[in-house]
Amino acid sequence: MNLSEIDVPLVKENLRQDSDEDDKLIGAILEGAKDYIVKYTGRSLEQLEESEDLTIAVLVLVAEFYDNRTINVNDRLNLRMNMMLESLLGRHSVNLL
Repeated sequence: MNLSEIDVPLVKENLRQDSDEDDKLIGAILEGAKDYIVKYTGRSLEQLEESEDLTIAVLVLVAEFYDNRTINVNDRLNLRMNMMLESLLGRHSVNLL
């Protein structure tokens, strides 16, 4: 299966979501996961289209993004973080100091 063939119904099946309540959210996460892979690999979506194994990567990312939509709090260390959010923002950061 190519990246362009991954759609909301397939993602919902992977997430085991039966309702249509989160369809817009899932669609947005799906597009974000594809963009994440493009930026991570440095290749275009067209170049990645031939790599069928990336379907698994997209589904894993969507599940991770969907399941971890909040900030984790560690009171002992006084930290508030979401590892996926940190990773996403890090890919766009130009201030590396």
